[in-house]
Amino acid sequence: MPDGIEAGAVRRTRARAAALAVTGGVSVVLAWLEFVLIRQQLAVGLWIIAAAVVAVCLVASDARKHVAVGTSLGSVTVVTQAAWLVTGFHTLWVIALTAAVALGFFLLASAWAGRSAASTRRVATALPAGLAATIALVGSAAVVGMAADPAPLVRSLHALGQSNSFEPDAQTATTVVDGARLTSDVEYGSTLPNSFLDIYIADDDPSVGRPTYVTVHGGGWIVGDKTDGAPSADSGGASWAGPMLDAGYNVVSVNYAFAPSYRFPTQTIQLGQAMQFLEANADGYGLDMSRVVLAGTSAGGHIVGNYATVQTNSDYARALGMEPTMDRSALKAIVFESAALDVGRAGAPQSPSPSNGFFFDIAARNYLDTTDAAVLAQANVIDNITADFPPSFISDGNTGTFPDQAAELSAGLDRVGVANRLNLYSKNEARLDHSFMSVDSEWTDEYSRLKIEFLRGIV
Repeated sequence: MPDGIEAGAVRRTRARAAALAVTGGVSVVLAWLEFVLIRQQLAVGLWIIAAAVVAVCLVASDARKHVAVGTSLGSVTVVTQAAWLVTGFHTLWVIALTAAVALGFFLLASAWAGRSAASTRRVATALPAGLAATIALVGSAAVVGMAADPAPLVRSLHALGQSNSFEPDAQTATTVVDGARLTSDVEYGSTLPNSFLDIYIADDDPSVGRPTYVTVHGGGWIVGDKTDGAPSADSGGASWAGPMLDAGYNVVSVNYAFAPSYRFPTQTIQLGQAMQFLEANADGYGLDMSRVVLAGTSAGGHIVGNYATVQTNSDYARALGMEPTMDRSALKAIVFESAALDVGRAGAPQSPSPSNGFFFDIAARNYLDTTDAAVLAQANVIDNITADFPPSFISDGNTGTFPDQAAELSAGLDRVGVANRLNLYSKNEARLDHSFMSVDSEWTDEYSRLKIEFLRGIV
């Protein structure tokens, strides 16, 4: 063969290998991005389809024996990805991710084989390539595994830190913190883990009748603690408890069992157990349980919203197989702080924050363990409110959080004639993140002032 023809063949082989490598790498990276960028799944999914079409064209032009494998993987990727984007059926998404990753590695392997045919494989390039391939394989296996079921990831995190336990962090004790009497780690139930709460009595004086502000912490239903937001030395700052104690409330902070070991609606049931305990032991702690405000942050906002729905919507309570656990007349108001009200959209916060969207989506899937539309609808606080729902103060930030859901809840309460106040801020005023009310700022101070003002007219 003449040298010119041989050199041309080598160049064509190398160019083909490069095209296969680029397309394969793009396919793998796009699959990872579709898993992580929850809000951009449609756009990324279309790019995956485009990459798969290119891959099929590249593979189909090859007469080697493995061409059927490549075209089959490409076809499966295109079909399942398109079906997922149209139907939203979760199993199709997992299959599409698996096919896209498999296609990518097939193309990369083909590129390496083509390169080897055109040049001598050297250890200097083989070792780094092998290491990169191993890392990519492990990462891809993790992506596909978490797409199929994120529960093992969260269980691993629980093994390293906060987890479900029937033992309190410390023995029940009463101390004075910033002038308030704190009785900590009170066990309110024995059937579910993390059934402990803290009670703050304003001015260390249980003889004064005050309304009770019961708060449920956030953390995506998978982490968090009742001590989050405990009274600080500057009670007018970021602490939720300090302003409420100063405003004449006693405060109760409640822990609950974590998903995925305990899933919706377990946390709603558990909050009912806490409320029954507080009612039964109100006199002993100096609590007035005839005037109760329920507050929840992020995931806690969903729990208190769902609990309030059970207390006020008998059809909904029957659908969940639950019964009210407190007198409706005693439930004076609800406070929603960056609440995830529609769990099905938890992975799509407004003003996209990829990290928040990814965490919220993983957390929500652990909480519900389903993508079934009927279950998602059942867990949607916004769609299940009635005219008996308590007056509500609804607030959220504007970056990486759920102001759209807050506005929808407010509009829904307006339609059924329930008093509410929507407290949102534009980005022209300030950039406020998810649960901004947990960070010391002038906006937190204003939030506390407006919340207390709203409650003053109701409680």
